[in-house]
Amino acid sequence: MYCGLNNLGNTCYMNSLLQTLFMTRQFREALFKWKYDETKHPKKEDCIPYQLQYLFTKMQEGYENRAVDARGLVRSFQWDPQESFAQHDVQEFCRVLFDAIQQSDDQDFITRLYQSHSQSYVQCLKCQSESVSNEVFLDLSLTVKSDFLNVYNESLERALYYYIKPEKLDGDNKYFCQNCNDKTDALKGFRLKALSDILTIQLNRFELDMNTFERKKVNDYVSFPFVLDMNNFLKPYDQILIEDHPDLLEERERLKIQYEQEKSQGCFSDPLRRKNRKPSPDERVQKVHFDDTPQIVQPDDKAQFKKQLLEAHQEFQQKFQSLKSNNTSSTQFTSQTIPNNPNLILTADEAYDIDSDMLFGNNLDNLGDLGEGTTANTVKALKEVQGSAKTQNYEEKEIQERIENESHNLSVKQKIQELLQNGPNVYELYSVMIHSGGALGGHYYAYVKSFENGDWYCFNDSTVSKISWKTILSMFGDKYPKYNMGSSAYFLMYRRAGEELSTQKPQIQEHLKEAIAKEIQEQKEREEKWEREKKEREMELKIRCFYKSNDVVIKTRKDTLLKDFKLQVRQELNVQEDDENTRIRFYNSNDKIPQETFTNKENETLQCLYFNDYKSVLLETKAPHEQFEEYDPHLMLIKLCVWRNDIESLDESELKPLKFFIRDDKTVDQFMDAITQRLGVPKDKQIILQKNWINGATNYSIRINQQYQLEFTLYDLKIGRNVTLYLEEKQDDANLPLNWDQKFECEKHKCRVTFNDPRKNLLPLESPDYCFELQIDNRKTMKELKEKMSDFLGIDIDSFIVKKSNRYGEEIKDLSTTIKNNQAIGRAAFCLMMGKPSTKGVYKIKVGMGGISQKYSDTIDFEYQDLFEMEINSEWYVKELKEKLCQKVEETKQITLQPNLIRLRYKVNTKLSQVYHNDQLLKNLRLFDNQTIVIEKLEKEDEIKENQLLGYVRFYNPKDFTLSFPPSEIFLNSTDTMHDTSVVISNLFNINQDAIEAIKINNIFSFTITDLVTASFDWQLLKFNENVVSKGPWFLLKDSYFIIVRDAREVPKDMTELRQKVDEILAKSSDPAKIQQKIPMQSIKPKEKALKITVVKKQDEQQKSEEQQKQEELQKQEDEQQGNQQPKEDQLENKGGIQENTNETSKDEQKD
Repeated sequence: MYCGLNNLGNTCYMNSLLQTLFMTRQFREALFKWKYDETKHPKKEDCIPYQLQYLFTKMQEGYENRAVDARGLVRSFQWDPQESFAQHDVQEFCRVLFDAIQQSDDQDFITRLYQSHSQSYVQCLKCQSESVSNEVFLDLSLTVKSDFLNVYNESLERALYYYIKPEKLDGDNKYFCQNCNDKTDALKGFRLKALSDILTIQLNRFELDMNTFERKKVNDYVSFPFVLDMNNFLKPYDQILIEDHPDLLEERERLKIQYEQEKSQGCFSDPLRRKNRKPSPDERVQKVHFDDTPQIVQPDDKAQFKKQLLEAHQEFQQKFQSLKSNNTSSTQFTSQTIPNNPNLILTADEAYDIDSDMLFGNNLDNLGDLGEGTTANTVKALKEVQGSAKTQNYEEKEIQERIENESHNLSVKQKIQELLQNGPNVYELYSVMIHSGGALGGHYYAYVKSFENGDWYCFNDSTVSKISWKTILSMFGDKYPKYNMGSSAYFLMYRRAGEELSTQKPQIQEHLKEAIAKEIQEQKEREEKWEREKKEREMELKIRCFYKSNDVVIKTRKDTLLKDFKLQVRQELNVQEDDENTRIRFYNSNDKIPQETFTNKENETLQCLYFNDYKSVLLETKAPHEQFEEYDPHLMLIKLCVWRNDIESLDESELKPLKFFIRDDKTVDQFMDAITQRLGVPKDKQIILQKNWINGATNYSIRINQQYQLEFTLYDLKIGRNVTLYLEEKQDDANLPLNWDQKFECEKHKCRVTFNDPRKNLLPLESPDYCFELQIDNRKTMKELKEKMSDFLGIDIDSFIVKKSNRYGEEIKDLSTTIKNNQAIGRAAFCLMMGKPSTKGVYKIKVGMGGISQKYSDTIDFEYQDLFEMEINSEWYVKELKEKLCQKVEETKQITLQPNLIRLRYKVNTKLSQVYHNDQLLKNLRLFDNQTIVIEKLEKEDEIKENQLLGYVRFYNPKDFTLSFPPSEIFLNSTDTMHDTSVVISNLFNINQDAIEAIKINNIFSFTITDLVTASFDWQLLKFNENVVSKGPWFLLKDSYFIIVRDAREVPKDMTELRQKVDEILAKSSDPAKIQQKIPMQSIKPKEKALKITVVKKQDEQQKSEEQQKQEELQKQEDEQQGNQQPKEDQLENKGGIQENTNETSKDEQKD
């Protein structure tokens, strides 16, 4: 298997060409013969031929046994890092690369291999004289289809014929003939004169759309042969023979009419698809080209079948070797030697009429007779392969594929020998570079035939896989294209046939092997060093050590022995005791409880003893005559809280639990004895409780010392370490509830209420000061709470209102509701404001106007403008509210609205949420004061029904990395399935229903288009998906949901390009919240940048070196000047100081 090439960003176009050049033996051999000369060439890092040599050596030798990358070659192009992320055309890169190689050295093997000669001429039709201009070219660019010129070439031959077709110059465009000295009718044309050994042909699949004036891809069907006879195209134009092809355009129109007729009759069978469908088994039997009846191999005959298959393979090998040995002799190939093989596509008509099973299936019936004496065994074996495909093992499939490839290669050789009789210009196809995608972006990969074994391979960046020659046929394009995108052949390479091509790899210069071996050794050493450093980091350990009142963190290693670690701890903590009088043990630093010891484990590593980072350990010491206390693994700590009447809360600081150290194998009865011994509480008076943490339980504690539990151990009752138990004495009246249960119940409903002083006036944006606090049971009513607040503040209960949370919260009008029902669970804040409480059922709302924002955004943004405030009655219907709103808008804003052309919606933050329907009663909706209701103006009457939910949907194009804008509205019932959704979306975006995939975006506010690549989404194929939209995985329960859809056929298999593009976007964005502003909008077309390779030459290096030396000398002179100037300044300062001192002395003398 061959090496792949890593994609360095968007370099698939480069990888596909480099793989093709590598598999071109003539190119590789010529490149390996080129020699680097440091006196003539720039340094190796900048020398393009050397870097290409180096890359091809790594690919040929396969040192790494994995994909390699072309970073060294890319650096020699003098590209900046961003250039690898730009998309370019493979033909453009081929021309630029060849030009760079030609500029890099005097030896021009590019010209020898790829340069062809042609003539441009103008022939006067009056005197027959010609004006000729000789030209050279490296590739031919052929027209596939042009709507402007009304041209469609359905085959390579016809495209060549059209390419050299002369243009008549007449009328206003007449040619001035020097010989006739007059303007005459003439023919202007192009003729081929001499062809190169490697013929490069571009199928121009991009043209300008005359309706939109944008570039579009032409994915129409164009066949090309495996053997191309160019002798025909070296003749004068009027002598070239091209058979007429069926008119595909007329046939397409006929099928469309047939499709519309069947659709109107209720028969939904698409003839455009039926044209290429697989035939039924009965139809396939009718197409068999053999007289033999196909035999199905039974499992019992499998051994016999395999034997026949091997015999057939041996016959093929004999035929193949015979033809190879006679290839250069005078042996003539005739139809009797090897009959025509229908599998070989040699002309346009044969390609057009090929059966779809030959394109995509495994039908072997059309293989034909493979030579004299082979029909009886070989054909039978091949048909048995077809009949027993499901029961073959890997080895048998390998033999089958080998037979097919050898059959195809034999047919190719036969056709070559036949065409060579017409002349030497016969070419064999060996590379097909494919473009997948559309005009604004896509992916390149290549199908290349190996000169070593004759097999075809797919080179898709880092992935290389063997393919059948039939796969090439699927790249002809679409006979009936529906979209301006897809996968089709774009760049073809043919090599001259006739001479036997060597199957041996070209020889590599020794210095290249040595350089690569050195590089691999250095890479290996770097990896080994990195592994060592990684293991070293993994072995590092930080332990928290306690000794008396000291607490330090000690760094050590996992492979450290316990005895060595103990010595390290003693040294760190300056412990003077001897080694035998100290020991290390685990430690519970929270409860200050010593834990496991390590007796007789001094020579074990910390890793084996389960030490981990920041594990707490204790260093214990003893006197020489003492013994360490033995560690009891069954000993545990129990915290016991004893009931007191003055307990206010259940905080541990308030409860002050007692600590009991007891073994977990002790019984409850023994634990009660310990309580009696310590607290004096009789056993028959003890009630021991444990909190019950089961959600929804009516009791919040369970008793653990009932009569039947006394003989249970603490371990049996699952009482673990550091558990908290609650003790109280039994009361005389057994029917009374337990004190602890009452406390637990009160604690559950206890609510701390904070509130402000309503008499303090607040500024417009000022928040209230919640300086007062009350504790109350949240099961009480709001009226009771308001009475407490009134008494606390000393103001009348009817002179202030209570609002939830803050000054903008909802006023609590129904005081009969409980505090808990007003969202007060453990702690709550209420804002008090002076004023008369509102009437129940009347609400003050804010009214605004808004809708979908007209500014582009990756998510769903809304625009909103405040209008006014008004009071509404909950007894109104939505229809009445619409009429009143329209009336008030006209009165206050002079804006005329019609009730049937508006939609009312509930506003949450910046999002328009619930849609209000005409027949809904307001009191059945969620109303509160200061609620914002938005008027959304409509162009036509609202189509949404009462049982439907309004959402927004956008189309995602992964090729262009864009989202459709503006978002489209979609109405779904809660009972609709995803299949029903696909019908709606198919009509919205004109997508084939079979290919629709969709996701629901849950977090609308933070979504950006980059999330579609960086995050993980569960794309749902909608057709035949019976999941209800109101249930998983979408859970569409409210309005304003956001759905993104895509065409599954446009999703790239390799996400590398998209990830690189997203990484580039994220790297440029310093603020993640602004990422979506940096992503190109759909309306902005990406600017194409011309591909450029900068060739560095030896003289350029010398000039650069001289300039660098001059700059260094100038810098040195400036530094010297600054150095000389500094001492002078110091001297001046010193002189000034001396002068000052002299003046001061003189003054002092004068004073004296």
